[in-house]
Amino acid sequence: MEKDTILVVDDSDIICSIIKGILESPSLHIDIVHSGEEGITIAKELHPTLILLDIIMSGIDGYETCRILKNSDETKDIPVIFITGNNDPKSILKGFEVGAADYVSKPFIPEELKARVKVHMQNIKNQRELHILMQELKEMAVTDYLTKLHNRRYFMEQLQVFVTESTSDIFLILFDIDNFKKINDIYGHNTGDLVLVTISKILKLLLRKEDILGRWGGEEFMICLPDVTENAAIDFANRFRQEVGGYHFNCNGTVFQCTLTGGVIQYDRSISLEKNFTKVDQALYVGKSSGKNRCIYSYPK
Repeated sequence: MEKDTILVVDDSDIICSIIKGILESPSLHIDIVHSGEEGITIAKELHPTLILLDIIMSGIDGYETCRILKNSDETKDIPVIFITGNNDPKSILKGFEVGAADYVSKPFIPEELKARVKVHMQNIKNQRELHILMQELKEMAVTDYLTKLHNRRYFMEQLQVFVTESTSDIFLILFDIDNFKKINDIYGHNTGDLVLVTISKILKLLLRKEDILGRWGGEEFMICLPDVTENAAIDFANRFRQEVGGYHFNCNGTVFQCTLTGGVIQYDRSISLEKNFTKVDQALYVGKSSGKNRCIYSYPK
């Protein structure tokens, strides 16, 4: 089990021992330091889940320690609970003004300390879960649900970035699985899905880090190859086609193969994204209508 960590910053050994005895558990580790300066250093190194901070200490006090923590990008998001004997309204207000999330009065009641820490730990857990959910939603927005490749929207956005920020040559390849409807009709849609996923993996393994691969729609895949020559782009396209064509699919003991037809163009910055997509689609159409299982390069005019 991964432990959360609470950093206790207090110059009293007794107070630190009491807090550790109350809070430490199989899922919660307690680290202890005895000065604000040390607390700042350790917080940056360990990035604890929560900080319990005494106000009155030798050296810099708790207020200044908290202010420094909240002004640092490394530690500003760590909640701070003040441990204080100064529970008058002015002292409490000052604590909130420097960024504290809560406070516990000395001498504290163990149940109160546990309860306040529990509330903030739950808030942290909720924030983590929300962050994970937001990341998943963000990923879903740019990912094809079946193949887990980037979707058409993401591909277009990233291509626009390449076009805007780079002056190097860019080539586009649009692949279509030949006779895909026949595969679905003979072997079923589950096998068709397997073919899509497998081809996605094959293409992904063959790409360079800087290339972009996306599911364009249906049984079509689009690839962006930045910073390559014309001959290299054509070689890439044919290598992709040959690797897929050589793969043996298995459906309930029946082995079959499928092929790809590709259209290849050099991206033309003098026309729009949409017109470039039309050009590569036209190159693909020529390949389809002239026998399939081939890559057609559309030379610039």
